[in-house]
Amino acid sequence: MQGDETITDRQFDAAKVAAPYLHPKLAGLSMNAVVRKGLEDFTDDELNALAQAGQSERTG
Repeated sequence: MQGDETITDRQFDAAKVAAPYLHPKLAGLSMNAVVRKGLEDFTDDELNALAQAGQSERTG
């Protein structure tokens, strides 16, 4: 059907039925992304802990 300008009703109905198997639905996601602390407000220990946590997520 790609590139074909003449699509019958039957082809359109078949495409609607097949669509969920080819293109998954995107789910909405809500989150609270309020920054509560500025970078300068973190202690050196806190920054180090965050850096180590980021490293373990990338390697693990």
